[in-house]
Amino acid sequence: MKGAIVLAAGNSRRFGSDKRKAKLSNGKMILESALEKALYNFEHVILTLRHDDQTIKEEFKSRYKEAALTIILAPDSAMGMGHSLANSFSKVNGWEGAFVCLADMPNIQDHTFKKLVHQLTPNHIVLPVHRGHQGHPVGFGRDFFDQLSALRGDIGARGLLAANSYAVKEIDVSDSGVLQDIDLPEDIVSSDP
Repeated sequence: MKGAIVLAAGNSRRFGSDKRKAKLSNGKMILESALEKALYNFEHVILTLRHDDQTIKEEFKSRYKEAALTIILAPDSAMGMGHSLANSFSKVNGWEGAFVCLADMPNIQDHTFKKLVHQLTPNHIVLPVHRGHQGHPVGFGRDFFDQLSALRGDIGARGLLAANSYAVKEIDVSDSGVLQDIDLPEDIVSSDP
């Protein structure tokens, strides 16, 4: 089984408010759109929220109660993305691979997910590339789960990618959504499908 971790444990400092709740033109919250993409494309999804997101956890648990979804409150989320990833990967069980999907990137196309999932093996890392630029989601084979569970700090998995460059498979995709993250309110307009 290959699953997805939807990482939504950041603080949205540049956005000015909780961007996860900002609405797209389809009427859905950014987080909701990203989560539904993951649920559609993966057998199981872990949604990782901040340590104090009990209200969002309960709301989404109720809304998606029929889905193969685990929602966690990352106890170390305030210490950075590396800690949130480690908290997430400690909950992965029995997966061959996992894709880290960022909650502020709701415009990735289904065909891109399918292409990336097809390329992921237990001993590889897959990385989408659009017009020469690396994007997201990044897929990690199970051979890297222990390293991911040990991450710390706020740089995420960049160091792990550099240390394991021999295992990285760059996959060319035509989907600009792999590069479109929403950091500022004006990014919603420019990236909205």
